[in-house]
Amino acid sequence: MKFAIRIALRYIFKLRSFQFITVISTISLIGIIVGIAAIICVSSIFNGFREFTEDQLISFDPHIRLIPKDGAMLKNPDFLLLSLKKISEISAASPVIQGRIIILKGTDIQVVILNAVQVKEIPFVSGIKEKIIIGRFNLSDTSEFSRIVVGSGISEKLKIFPGDTIALLSPANIEKAYATLNLHPEIYARVSGIFQTNAKEYDATYVYASDNIGKKLFHLSENSAFSIDIRLNSINDVDKVKSKLEKLLTGENVIVQTWYDLHRDLYNIMQLERYSTFVILSLIIVIAIFNVLASLTMTVIEKRSDIALIKALGGTKPDIQNIYLAEGLIIGLIATFLGTALGLGLCYGQIYFHWFQLDPSKFLIPAIPVSIYTSDIIIAVLLSLVLSVFAAILPARRAADTNIAEALRNE
Repeated sequence: MKFAIRIALRYIFKLRSFQFITVISTISLIGIIVGIAAIICVSSIFNGFREFTEDQLISFDPHIRLIPKDGAMLKNPDFLLLSLKKISEISAASPVIQGRIIILKGTDIQVVILNAVQVKEIPFVSGIKEKIIIGRFNLSDTSEFSRIVVGSGISEKLKIFPGDTIALLSPANIEKAYATLNLHPEIYARVSGIFQTNAKEYDATYVYASDNIGKKLFHLSENSAFSIDIRLNSINDVDKVKSKLEKLLTGENVIVQTWYDLHRDLYNIMQLERYSTFVILSLIIVIAIFNVLASLTMTVIEKRSDIALIKALGGTKPDIQNIYLAEGLIIGLIATFLGTALGLGLCYGQIYFHWFQLDPSKFLIPAIPVSIYTSDIIIAVLLSLVLSVFAAILPARRAADTNIAEALRNE
């Protein structure tokens, strides 16, 4: 094998001549380098944006949510809460009353989604408290007013600010107004704060209030809830806890949803974009590999006399094949190493020096996020090496089938 590697190196690095075949090999080398670097850089950028999106959503949403399988209400939330205490990975859980209501401020009306939660549990099952940008997080009820926090999109549309009083109308209240042609809001609430999650869906539609408001608006009994929000000690235990809950709550009328299930469409689109981009960028390597194939094939034609001489001196077919397989592998190793080094260099440069910056007035991050995954690098490296070896198989077989007498006679 050492003999095959020495011959392969002599064929690749022609120090005394600069021929057309060498040009093709150089172009192939550059193509593989660019392809590997592009795959690593683009995959890392996609990873960075995905992690940023996950951080934004996980900090706001519960890690796991229990919803009814049939109907709109959980029939026994208190029993479910007792069952949840058996799982050590769960740090907090709270019943949630969620539904559409109408906010009325003056003559302005906005349909919103009310999240009515237990005041003492909400800071532990959701990150809403950390998302307050104006005012403060206060959902306490008084004899005069209840407190409520609204999304920044709702605040902007209705010109709502902390301290303003708004009316809350339930679906039943609206039906009654249509029947009597007289609108009397059931509850008045005072805005204590405005939150911003940077997710348009939430900021433009969500409001938070105490569970007392939810029960009054939807006319629910004391032991009632639309769902149960769960927070874990570690986000990494989500799948494990989901499996435990599905076994523990077998027979109960509940569906266990993780934070991923709550945003499945968004993540599926992100994954599709990531895989599509990987496939497209892989075409750069594939095209470069075809150049390697052409270069090795032309080398076989050019070196027919050398191949015949080696075979005449006792070289076997496997020896000849090993020369060209080694040549393809060496080209692949050199290009892969340089491409990986270039890709990682660009990624770490962006991480530490923020070469490609974003406008802070328009974006939430100062620069393009980058997150390097070892799995992406391994896949890119294996793809390059495997294709490089495959590109050498056909020329290796052709070289091994060279006829000694015919090759020497033509010389």
